[in-house]
Amino acid sequence: MPFSQLTAPRKVHSLDAEIRGASVLASPGLVAMLSTDPVRLGVCPAGGSGARTTNLSLASADDVAFLSKDVVVVRSEDAVWALVGVTHTPKLDQVGRDARLLAARPSGETALALGWDGGATELKLDRIEVSARPFALRGDVRAFDLTETETHVVVNGAGEGGELRVHPGATPEPGPTLRAALPRAAEPLDRVRGGPKLTAVYRRGSSAVCAITRSSGKLAARMIALDAPAADVAVLESSLFAAFADGRVALFDGAAIEAAAGAPLAPTATVTLGARGEPRVLAVSGKASPSLWVGTSAGEIWSLAVVRKQAG
Repeated sequence: MPFSQLTAPRKVHSLDAEIRGASVLASPGLVAMLSTDPVRLGVCPAGGSGARTTNLSLASADDVAFLSKDVVVVRSEDAVWALVGVTHTPKLDQVGRDARLLAARPSGETALALGWDGGATELKLDRIEVSARPFALRGDVRAFDLTETETHVVVNGAGEGGELRVHPGATPEPGPTLRAALPRAAEPLDRVRGGPKLTAVYRRGSSAVCAITRSSGKLAARMIALDAPAADVAVLESSLFAAFADGRVALFDGAAIEAAAGAPLAPTATVTLGARGEPRVLAVSGKASPSLWVGTSAGEIWSLAVVRKQAG
């Protein structure tokens, strides 16, 4: 059944600094939030209790990706650092440079860094060390995202607004199995959230989203408009989630997206956090009983359950 409701949000933890990045590790069920100034890593069990904070000796932080429950990689401006021993005595080592984006895989083990030079680097867990393997990319890639089984890549110049390419596996090195030309209005959008039924191409601080739906082995792209600029978006199954600067978090189900006709999309469900600061980052954990996680500009970490529509 599709998702239809969001439960009342609850505050889980606080890093007391602006949250910039998030990562989810599906097993054993962990959510990481990364703050900047000061740089802190908050790791929360998906159940919400027992969160812990690790201070990192970095000047700033932007993205985070789990490789295992005890190893994460962090992008700080254009440098990539491995943090080994998250649950014990952390050790911080630089493993990459010249990166402008870090993408996490929900199953861990691998993350991808997109370079300023147009290449990419696979960051892989090798026992307790993190290895970095540079490789070439096909085309001018502006964003990518990882799911447990696929890599979703947005390439410039392949269509009016670029092209979405879906590759099997943890890197875009195998040829794509699916492609979709993006509308011209998608050209400024520089982030992507991938999924097996819905992929969203978006830009933080913009109300425009390109929604790409998958059905019968084909992709269909369309522009949708939100009623305000989104701080961040996330996808789960056929649903889109968006967080807004006024504290709202909204759910848009697949039917609402399919019915989009130019006017701002009416949300299927909306809640207001009541948090300090503004929402900055969204993440989704779990499948059978999923939760939506929100990190704010004041460092607060909030969680709310996503509820399916009841049959009958």
